[in-house]
Amino acid sequence: MNLVLRIDNNIVAIIVSIIFLKNISNSLDKKEIKNKAFVAIFILNTIELITETLTCIINRQPYEWLIPITNVLHILLFILGPLITYGWYVFANLWVNKSIEYRWKKDIFLLIPIIINTFIVIPSPFLKLIFYINEYNVYERGPLFFIPVLISYFYLCCGFIMVYANKNKLNRIEFLPLFLFGVFPALGGLVQSMFYGLLLMWSSIAFSLIILYLYIQQQMMHMDYLTGAWTREKFYNYLNNRIEQKKHKNFSIVFVDLNDFKEINDTFGHNEGDRALINFVSIIKSVLRNEESITRYGGDEFVLFLDVDSQQEVEVIIKKISDAIADYNKRSNVLCKLDFSCGYELYNFDKHMTADEYINHVDKLMYRDKNKKKKTTDFL
Repeated sequence: MNLVLRIDNNIVAIIVSIIFLKNISNSLDKKEIKNKAFVAIFILNTIELITETLTCIINRQPYEWLIPITNVLHILLFILGPLITYGWYVFANLWVNKSIEYRWKKDIFLLIPIIINTFIVIPSPFLKLIFYINEYNVYERGPLFFIPVLISYFYLCCGFIMVYANKNKLNRIEFLPLFLFGVFPALGGLVQSMFYGLLLMWSSIAFSLIILYLYIQQQMMHMDYLTGAWTREKFYNYLNNRIEQKKHKNFSIVFVDLNDFKEINDTFGHNEGDRALINFVSIIKSVLRNEESITRYGGDEFVLFLDVDSQQEVEVIIKKISDAIADYNKRSNVLCKLDFSCGYELYNFDKHMTADEYINHVDKLMYRDKNKKKKTTDFL
């Protein structure tokens, strides 16, 4: 009965993980490296759960032939642990930076703890370093047991730092699930390390992955696949709610168009065009404040939603965006330079414009600015 109570949480986590893995394989785009990293974490954690459960089942079984199997299972258990939390760091990096590809060489030094851990784990059954199995097939902790634990927490901390340091690139809906992802596993792992016999860490990661997957699914419906900006549907719903609010609170939208985007695609290719859109959105997000957003309205057109009280505040934010893009053009090594046209106007509650009327009005202001810039360029 004690064995059942120990492993029941793991068994539930294994069953649910397998069900979700089947669903994930059919719903996530496997070509995107971020999704590959997520699926890899899920698979490794499911293997870890199964391995941990098996070690509990055969532990203390008085059969000499089981001792080698127990050793192999524990070797696998202690090698996989840091790999799973390292995978979490990679996933956080990809999500935060909206990377097209992960630059492994840049973070190659982060693999050193995993290599060290592996070289310590493998001889442990013979040298009694991290663990050993006695003659009665009973698992015992070794003097270096803390090493894989510390390494696992090291990668969790790297993930926390990655998310927190780049919180300006994320909206609040994105930030909280990513930041809190490792909280339950960290607490569960701490309790498990302190009290031998409890199985909490890997089941906690399984349930956290499931929650994160549900969040990803929700985000896929409300966020642009390429840039991470809001979708038009989400923007319309939010704009309508702000217009219809009983207590009027001033705001403005800004229609933004990336200039000469067709030339970027035609001259440098669509990959460079995608990169331009991603960088453009990232720069704008770095300027926007909490509760402000950017929506990909279509192609190279974007809409900013700003919580402001005056037209002057809008102009200050646009100036900051313009300066940030000028700084990006100056310091980056990209082939194409970014530039934009925009139109904006504070929403007037006295005019009772609908969302469509307001959007069309500001859109015309944007095209007026675009044509003005084009005439200036042609004249020069």
